[in-house]
Amino acid sequence: MDREWKWMTESPDMLAQRWIFAAGLSTVTRLSKFLRDRVTFKNAAVRRRTPTLEDTTISFSSLRLSDEATYICEYTTFPAGNRENTVNLTVYVRPTTQMSLSTPTLVARSSNLKTPVATCISANGKPPGTIRWETRVPGEVTTREYINSDGTFTVQSDYILVPTRETHRETLTCVTTYNEEVYTDSVTLDIQYEPNVMIEGFDGNWYLNRENVQLSCQADANPAVSLYQWRLINSSIPSNIEIRDNVLLFKGPVTYEVQGTYVCDATNSIGTSSAFVEVSVLEKPLPQIATGDVISVIALLLSAGVLMGITITVLVLKIRTRKDSSSGDSPSTKVSQPIRKRPDDIQHAGRFYEELPNTADYVSYRLACNKEDYPEPYSPPINPPLSFLPQQPYHPSQTMPALGTSSASTPSKNTFAPSTHTTAVFKYPSVPGLSSPPPGVGPYTFPKEQYV
Repeated sequence: MDREWKWMTESPDMLAQRWIFAAGLSTVTRLSKFLRDRVTFKNAAVRRRTPTLEDTTISFSSLRLSDEATYICEYTTFPAGNRENTVNLTVYVRPTTQMSLSTPTLVARSSNLKTPVATCISANGKPPGTIRWETRVPGEVTTREYINSDGTFTVQSDYILVPTRETHRETLTCVTTYNEEVYTDSVTLDIQYEPNVMIEGFDGNWYLNRENVQLSCQADANPAVSLYQWRLINSSIPSNIEIRDNVLLFKGPVTYEVQGTYVCDATNSIGTSSAFVEVSVLEKPLPQIATGDVISVIALLLSAGVLMGITITVLVLKIRTRKDSSSGDSPSTKVSQPIRKRPDDIQHAGRFYEELPNTADYVSYRLACNKEDYPEPYSPPINPPLSFLPQQPYHPSQTMPALGTSSASTPSKNTFAPSTHTTAVFKYPSVPGLSSPPPGVGPYTFPKEQYV
């Protein structure tokens, strides 16, 4: 059975020659001119032009963007017919990253205009890379993306801010990410600005006949100061003062002649700035405080502050503890105790009553809880008070039976017998204007046990 295989591509760049390889049992033919120098066979037998047709894998030695296409492998047998499969080849291109200052010279101006200070570029990548910035300097970011003619992408990001003296020598870092690969590049801002001037040396204690005093003009500038100039307002500098660049040396003892307002002008290529100091001369020196005394005072103040803080903390904790304890003892936070029920203290089935310490309250409570049995017009009045003892509890005429076999009984003077009634009967007190209980209402019966 004859067999043949061939590779084809559907890339638009290869429409004129869609065949890559075509091979029979013993030969390889029709090698595409686009891939002739860059494609080889993985199988050694195919490379020896004796293909077994079991593995027809091809390898690219130098991949190009133009190689991105859909590849078709077709296998033909006679007379069985054709078999084919396809594979999509996607070509990635790693971008190149570069970072630079937007302009060679950045100048801080008083207009406070925002200016692009740095540019980061991720060029000729596929797919495009992403750019972000890392810096302490606040600013804005603008990013643009371009498509190149070969299908790659270029991404440009600019960092925009207001150039100032404070942003000089700050670092900007560009972070580019491509397919989980991270690249970083940094630049240091070089901001040029006019001098920032201050005068040092006058301590407010220049007195008559003091010696070895001077004024120094200090300037922060980029680029450096090229010229210092001293002048005395409304007067000329005294002859006993020597000018040495940015320093004024006062020769000899101090006199009233050196009083006045001294001005220092500092100039660089960006501009000129000035500073002044008012020099006054005292008749006598000011009292000086020793360094040790200052340290002692500072230490004492610190100690007092620490002690005060500890005291306040302790007081706050005590107040909180008292509040917590008082809130814990308040009636609203107390747990209610369950009411004890007496199983034999039952007047009607299913009705329980609280145990009251006062018997009068107990009876009144019982009467109040049985209003259906004793309507309001027939409820016993609270006054006069009721008697809780049984009516005539003991009868002296009764005698106790004698112990023994004798059936006769003799009364005893020192003994008494309790009443034979097992329960005491409550009788309504006779009150003028109060009628007797209605028909059908029995007398009130005390419980079995009474507490009096």
